[in-house]
Amino acid sequence: MTEFKLPFNARLTFTLLSLILMVYIAHVGREIIIPLLFAFLISIMLLPVSLFLEKYKFPRGLAAALSVLLFIVVIVVIMLLMGTQMQSFIADFPQLEKKLIFTVNSLQAWIDEKFHISSNAQLSYLQKAALGTLGTATSFISQTFLSLSSLIIFIVFVLLYSFFILFYRKLLVTFLVRLFHEKHRETLLGLVARTRFIIKSYVGGLMIEMVVVAILNTTVFLILGIKYAILLGVMAAIFNIIPYIGIFTALIISMLVTLTTSTPLAALQVGIALFLVHLLDSNVLLPRIVGSKVKINALVTIIGVVLGNMLWGIPGMFLAIPIIAIIKIVCESVDYMNPWAILLGDEQKEVVKKASEVTEDKIQEKKNDQDQGQEQAPR
Repeated sequence: MTEFKLPFNARLTFTLLSLILMVYIAHVGREIIIPLLFAFLISIMLLPVSLFLEKYKFPRGLAAALSVLLFIVVIVVIMLLMGTQMQSFIADFPQLEKKLIFTVNSLQAWIDEKFHISSNAQLSYLQKAALGTLGTATSFISQTFLSLSSLIIFIVFVLLYSFFILFYRKLLVTFLVRLFHEKHRETLLGLVARTRFIIKSYVGGLMIEMVVVAILNTTVFLILGIKYAILLGVMAAIFNIIPYIGIFTALIISMLVTLTTSTPLAALQVGIALFLVHLLDSNVLLPRIVGSKVKINALVTIIGVVLGNMLWGIPGMFLAIPIIAIIKIVCESVDYMNPWAILLGDEQKEVVKKASEVTEDKIQEKKNDQDQGQEQAPR
């Protein structure tokens, strides 16, 4: 039977239509896809705990339930630690709004005095920016409390999905194996094992990094005497998970809150402290804790985060990197998709690594030739 090969234009058309259909399905089905993806990441993170319990003769269902319960306990403890400052922040929010408006007006007068820019030219824009930001924040908080039931339902479904993924993990793997031909079974099992290892290493390392950064931020803020130190420190650590964009968001929010509760100098100190902690995290903590398990270049990372935000909002920004990592693993495992893996990966580091390996091999070969020549030389 002869194989019919479509022309390039037809294949390109089908590829683009498939991508558009996938994006449409992801957007329409976000209500179930987002909880499932979060549950998938949580279940991978809890899998070592479940395997540890099963090792000591716990039934698989009980081990999965205890793993999810342990995760809930950790989250509740964190919420209790932040609860007091969160209540204080919500109670002080109207005063913070008034103080921010006063600060903006003072800044406007200073600019008018020093730079001779008409206050009327600044007034509308600055007040709109301040009131618009605060109005948006107030609306966001009110909508959050009004949609508290939806948030609780979302969390409940994520935890349920995590439990069932842990419980039925062998069934899911068996389904994937039976879905493909037997000749692809070894490749598929290797792909599943590699995906599990890399995502577990990445997510676990990211959680450890977030805890360390939260402790560093909170400690520095407490030393500086910043109000809401624990709340701002943990918030900045959570936003730090989002590559490149997260640190700027954390800087703006932390400095804005500090500016309304303290002096401009304190806000500047908060910004400098967060920037220094971010430098320490990027150059020391991230390479050592998370490592180079997910080699994705910066361009793809930024595009992925922006597209994730456009598609799913803030959850999409958090899910972008793990999803790109899984796509890269799949592309590396399928021969005709290897070019896409190269496009997603950090080619410069790989080229430097290969060049260094080639150089070391040449040096070793030259050394071996010299040793053989000395052995063959007449004594």
